[in-house]
Amino acid sequence: MKKSPVPPKKKTALVLSGGGSRGAYQCGVWQALTELGVKIDIVIGVSVGAINGAMVVQGDAIKTSNLWREMETDMVFDIDAKAQLQDYVKEFFINRGAGTTGLQGLLREYVDEDDIRRSPIDFGLVTVEIPSMHAHYLWKEEIPQGRLYDYITASASAFPAVRPIEIDDRYYIDGGYADNLPVTMALEKGATEVIAVYLDAVGRFRPEELKEVPNLTFIESKWDLGDFLTFDKENARRILRIGYLDAMKTFGVFDGGYYAFIKGAFPARLLHQADCAARIFELDALILYSRQTFTDALKEAVASVRKEGSEAFSRDILDIRKLKEIITSASRKHAVLLIAESLKTKDTVSSFLSKYARRMFREEVDAAQILIKLQIL
Repeated sequence: MKKSPVPPKKKTALVLSGGGSRGAYQCGVWQALTELGVKIDIVIGVSVGAINGAMVVQGDAIKTSNLWREMETDMVFDIDAKAQLQDYVKEFFINRGAGTTGLQGLLREYVDEDDIRRSPIDFGLVTVEIPSMHAHYLWKEEIPQGRLYDYITASASAFPAVRPIEIDDRYYIDGGYADNLPVTMALEKGATEVIAVYLDAVGRFRPEELKEVPNLTFIESKWDLGDFLTFDKENARRILRIGYLDAMKTFGVFDGGYYAFIKGAFPARLLHQADCAARIFELDALILYSRQTFTDALKEAVASVRKEGSEAFSRDILDIRKLKEIITSASRKHAVLLIAESLKTKDTVSSFLSKYARRMFREEVDAAQILIKLQIL
């Protein structure tokens, strides 16, 4: 009797893209994976992903999050804490880019090379040699002893903002120039499942290649994660939380799109409407909402908008032709209240339920409908 082929042993890879200060988001994702008990066998990082990847291999999520919560620009690069793009341009012309003394110091403080080498978790990174632009896809066993910090720094040297790193008379820059999300590297190492965290930053990214990757979990924020060259404690704490919530949503623990809701708080249709309303009325994106806490928060936001008042939004103005002008001249919040008044008074015959209106103002209509369903209006 012919034996069935033995399935390959499960190996889960975590692939972390580059993205500078947006790396706090990856830390939040890792926190969620830790809570979910996801066992990581392979870690591959590019740029800031290489830094986070080294921390993942060490296995201390709390230590990593504490670092991100306190990080400022001048702790990473040899430049002023309030540096803007023009400051990096100046550094490029004077010094070929900002230095990385701070980053190398942080690595030696927070990363233990011996722990990483002893770990059963495979660790890889990408850096690019210049001027040849030859990409180096390196695993920890291919990096000479004592040089791990140098290669991690090289992978994170976002040239031209950051100067190239010299290693053995050769110069290296950010790995994102070659591949900002090296999922193929994980597959070549035998990964059967891949969790890829993408920060939507400058670098070479080929999303079409991901379509053929089996068992891929792709995590990317819907929110703006901020300027990748500015390390700011307040923003880091914000996007760390967003990364955590996004990962929990991706793995089906929470519901939601932009916002996070307790599982089952709303059926699918209402969930989309709740997400639209939350965005339009600018609710706090860092909160995990139950049905009641969402209703209370939305009710408070609506009351605040109504309190502002505006003659432009009297109940007599329930005309689709004027709505676009109203949204432009005032705000989507007032437009939603206007639509809700129409839906409430005219029910199914409201012109805002027409195909034309739904096409033009889909999110506004959805937000208005949940205001009525939750009896906020």
